Order: sequence, then C-alpha cells, then structure tokens
Amino acid sequence: MPASTLTPPRRPRGLPRLGGGRAERGDRRFNLLLMAPAVLVVLALFAYPIGYAGWLSLHQWDDKISPVHPYVGVDNYHQLFSDPAYREALDRTVYFSVITVLAGVALAIGLAVLLTQQFRFRALARVLLLVPWAVPPVVNGIMWHLIFDGDTGIANTVLRGLGIIDTNKQWLSSPTSAMNVLIFAEMWKLLPFLTLLFIAALQGVPANLYRAASIDGAGAIRRFAFITLPSIRTTILFALIVQSMWSLKVFDTIYVLTGGSGGPAGGTTTINFFAYLTTFSNLDRGYGAAIAISIMALVLLIAVFWMLLFRAPSWFVARGTRRRTA
Repeated sequence: MPASTLTPPRRPRGLPRLGGGRAERGDRRFNLLLMAPAVLVVLALFAYPIGYAGWLSLHQWDDKISPVHPYVGVDNYHQLFSDPAYREALDRTVYFSVITVLAGVALAIGLAVLLTQQFRFRALARVLLLVPWAVPPVVNGIMWHLIFDGDTGIANTVLRGLGIIDTNKQWLSSPTSAMNVLIFAEMWKLLPFLTLLFIAALQGVPANLYRAASIDGAGAIRRFAFITLPSIRTTILFALIVQSMWSLKVFDTIYVLTGGSGGPAGGTTTINFFAYLTTFSNLDRGYGAAIAISIMALVLLIAVFWMLLFRAPSWFVARGTRRRTA
C-alpha cells in the first residue's frame, strides 16, 4: 500500500490532544511567565550596556573638547585603523594572549595529567593548587609587585643566589620585562581553574582504553596523543575560548602591578587597558566605546576561530570517509 494512502490512527476519546491542548498552551504561557524575570535581567545586564556602548561609539563624546556630543557615524571606528597607540596596544595584546593561552592550556594539561596519577600527598597537592585561585586579583597584583620589586623583591635575591644575575634587575622598569612579569602573574592566577577543568575531564576517560593500549604496546606518549588528547578535545576547546577571552579583558593585574598607568612607557597597556585609559583618563568616551566594541568583535572572532580549528580534523575525516565509500 502506498505511504500516501496511509491515514494516522484516530485519537481515542477522552485523551487530550497531543501538542496543541489547552492545558499544554497554558503550561507554555506559565513557563514563559516564569522565565520573563530572568530574560529581563539578562537584557538589563548585557544587552543594554552593549547597546549603549554601540550608541556612544557613534558619537563624538570627548568631555575635554566640548559638552556637545554630535553624531559622527563610524568616524571613531576609522580612528582605530589610524591610531598608532591602538595598534601598539593590539600588538601587546596578541603577544600576551598567545603566551598565556597556549602556554597556560599546555601547562594545565600537564599538571592535570600529573595530578590524576597515584602518588603520595596527591590530595595535598590538589589543595595547594587552589591557593592562587583563592587569592583576590588585587592581592595577586600587589604580591607580584612586591616579589619583582627592583630593590627589595625576593625575585632578585633568589636569582642572585642561583648565580643567574649579578646585580638587581629592575623588572617593572623595562617594558619587556614588565610585560613578562604580567604574563607570569596572570598565568599563576588562572592556572588552577584550567587544571581543575582538565582533571575533571581526565577522570571521565575510560581506564580500559589505557589498558587496551598498554596491551597493544603503546607507550605513554602514544597513549597521551591518541587517547588522552582526543578524549578531552571538547574541554581543550572550552579552555582555549575561555582563556582567550580572559587574556583580552585582563585589567586588574595590570592596574595593580603598574599603579594604574599601564607602564612603563605603555609597555603593559593591552587593548582592554587602553580602552580604560581612553575612556576614564582621557575622557574620550566615544572612542573608548569604539575600542570596547572592537574588543567584543575580537572575542567573537577568536571563539569562531577556535571552533573552526577544532572542527577541521573531524571534517577532514568525514570527507575522507565519504570519498572512500563513494
């Protein structure tokens, strides 16, 4: 019998209509009513500030020049491409982000693999891992500022004791060394979260995969490359996206470490800190809003980049499979 001639079975009398009953529509309205406050809060906390920043970026809102704020269209965005200070801040942000994201995720995976092994004092090691995460960001900045102080910091004392340096080094007086201290301090703060993330992911990998691979003669490196990494692939993607977002919006550590200047000579002024200086120090709120919108666009682009990059291998595998079966 052709399928077109089949008729659906009749609904027995007394049973409610599926998918369109009055009671179900009432439940949907009630659910929407319950969700309405949360939706309004999200709109107030996220959509309104973003919309207001977008509106500001289309106006000349420089309080030093004039109290009048005329509409200037996309002039503030054109200024981004011609402003050398913005490009320098972007270069510093790329340098900071590449190191903190790639090195941070790699170190976190290594620490997670180590802390999932059975050894004495493993529980104590996991507790100590949480210490940097528990330290408030401001305290973290003050602590590293004291450690790398050029006159009284313990970093110079330790390095002189090890024979690495002969005289005290002014770590926070050079743009390059100040940026490297910033990277060190930021990674120390964020490493515990990423490590805990990977520990949770590693505990979900079936142990029989490792046993089967060991029976087949796979060494530790091959088990790590062909079992561990593919099994925590989704977690790696999440960590890369989150760490990229954090690296773009780093602020508190820079503020405390450099006394709110982003120095020396702008050496630690990343793009987010440049937006702060433009908006609140130079009082150019329109241009500062345009910088903030550009940061949001960068976050979205980087997230899409990581998602496409992690999707590529499966796409190649699927394509190769289709070719073989064709």
